[in-house]
Amino acid sequence: MSQLEYLVALISIIVGLGLTDLVQSVRELIRPGYTVKWDGLPLAWSVFVFLMTILLWWQGFAALKEPDVGGGAGPFFLSFLLFFLILYLCCAFALPDPDWERASVGSGPAGATNPRATNPTGPAARGVDLEAFYFSTGHRRWFFGLLIGFWVALMVADQLTFETGGPAQRLRSVLPVVGLCAITAIPILTDRRWAHWVVVAVLGGADWCASGPGHPSLSRPPARPLSGCRCRRGKRRERGSALRT
Repeated sequence: MSQLEYLVALISIIVGLGLTDLVQSVRELIRPGYTVKWDGLPLAWSVFVFLMTILLWWQGFAALKEPDVGGGAGPFFLSFLLFFLILYLCCAFALPDPDWERASVGSGPAGATNPRATNPTGPAARGVDLEAFYFSTGHRRWFFGLLIGFWVALMVADQLTFETGGPAQRLRSVLPVVGLCAITAIPILTDRRWAHWVVVAVLGGADWCASGPGHPSLSRPPARPLSGCRCRRGKRRERGSALRT
């Protein structure tokens, strides 16, 4: 097995753990005897994280189609590992765990007190309020902060592997990621439901439209390290053959 094949195996384990955590949270929500006050926003973000994780994992296999690049696998290891660790945490924060304490929330999107949290021994004690969970300050800071960290990690990896072009091209590659970070920060700053729906629709639609052939995807990692290493190695071979002749 090559280094990249070992990398894909490790990443597949991380992806499996993240998706398992997400599916277990869904199972706890739908199991009998568990009272749930449903809300569409956390479910929509769960679908977004699920699809983005699958797309990024699947597109990572494209690296195996490249020739063996030897030491070129090093940059891939750190960048890919960071991407998927962040996505694993996003899967873990997307939905509440069974032991999530509603009493620690205490407020909904409008800042009203959650009456269920004041009666933990009532009939709804074995349940969860998805709206209260989603709009809690701690959840929004961690979940959307991790998504912003994911965009920043993509931008840093892309800049570190940028081999051609001047400052203008680098700036053009940075501006879309800055826009993504600004859009993702909106749910942290406001509790207006329509704004949250607009953000999930924009990010989901952008990733869906950009994931087609020939288009850069939000869930597609930079692949320049492989091509760069291959070109440099090819140039060294050409210089060596020229010297022998």
